Amino acid sequence: MGRIRGCIVDSAPVAALDPQVWASGFSAAFLKKHSVATKGFPGSVEPGMGTLVGKKEVSEPKPALTEAALLVVLEKFFGVVLNFPGVNRRLSNVLGLLSSGQPNCPQLYIYSSADRVIPAKRVESFIEEQKRSGREVRACNFVSTPHVDHFRNDPKLYTSQLSRFLEDCVHTRCKDS
Repeated sequence: MGRIRGCIVDSAPVAALDPQVWASGFSAAFLKKHSVATKGFPGSVEPGMGTLVGKKEVSEPKPALTEAALLVVLEKFFGVVLNFPGVNRRLSNVLGLLSSGQPNCPQLYIYSSADRVIPAKRVESFIEEQKRSGREVRACNFVSTPHVDHFRNDPKLYTSQLSRFLEDCVHTRCKDS
């Protein structure tokens, strides 16, 4: 752990066992590009709010009927599975390690307000928790990109964030060692 110079986290984490997050992730994996979770959203995303594009208000896309049904089934499934004592204990231990057992090195979180799998508020809450524990944390909100699609949507910004982080936090510290 002492040799880790930096930690980059893309489109994660969620520090709680949330059936809705698990359902969204599995639904997006099953449906791939047919899932609403893989669609970007123009501009800022606030639940229940549309975005003004030209003279038209564009609202957040809704899942197709089959995806909505899959989400309901998966959410109920994970609501049960995540509460099995063995599963809950193991996953809680992993999440606890991710929260409190982070190496003492700079962290960069890349996420998006438009992510329908890992909600931005969850990532931001985790970031704040890491800052409160004294860790050096940077974050970049891509605002309108879907889950794990930030590089594909804006390779220049993504690359610049990684390059700056690696230069400032990793390369510089390796020289000092």
